[in-house]
Amino acid sequence: MFTHVTSGVAVLFDLDGTLVDSQDAETLALQRLATQLGGEIATDEIAHLAAGRRMQEAIDMLCAYIGVIPPVNALPRARLLAEELLEGRLCCVPGVDEALQRIEYPKFVVSNSPLDMIDDRLSRTGLLPHFPGPHFSAYEFQTWKPAPDLYLAAIDGLGLDPDAVIAVEDSVVGVQAAISAGLRVYWYQSDVAGEGCWADSVRVFGEMSALPEMLAHDLSSVGEVVYG
Repeated sequence: MFTHVTSGVAVLFDLDGTLVDSQDAETLALQRLATQLGGEIATDEIAHLAAGRRMQEAIDMLCAYIGVIPPVNALPRARLLAEELLEGRLCCVPGVDEALQRIEYPKFVVSNSPLDMIDDRLSRTGLLPHFPGPHFSAYEFQTWKPAPDLYLAAIDGLGLDPDAVIAVEDSVVGVQAAISAGLRVYWYQSDVAGEGCWADSVRVFGEMSALPEMLAHDLSSVGEVVYG
């Protein structure tokens, strides 16, 4: 059972690609796995297939693409390759640590990654103090984005009104999940210049440093931000 958020306002963050810069390593790990399995796939193509998805689903899509049956040990092999690539190089998404320090709304992680991986990556990048928990892992609830159920579980568990929640995502899969759960979404895309405008319930932005001010404006009617 989860404790309800007393302020009634919260920000729900995806993990990989939103808080920690791990997407490139996971993409390259899948590309190397394809090579080991006798296939070949372009970096852009595997990034398009895998972004935001759980690793096993990405592996299944990869194997279908190169025309092989997924081996039974594909998941641990892909995870090991990714960890080898991340060793000593795992870091925060640029600007996110400072942005999180300035956001005093309750913050939670809602991720397709396993719970131990969420804790490990937050700890290794120094972001764990911003997220005292609980974390919401798809593996704990057995439902993965783009289905909305993981977000719905977080909202219910924290006692939140969807109108008082903003989800921060970096992938199409994550954005779809948040929209389907009835949330407003900040879609982080590092190649976008400046602060984006709302398009229905989605706001595209390209700089994590802009996040505190956007939240202050968009959640001002349901809560009050105090900056440190």
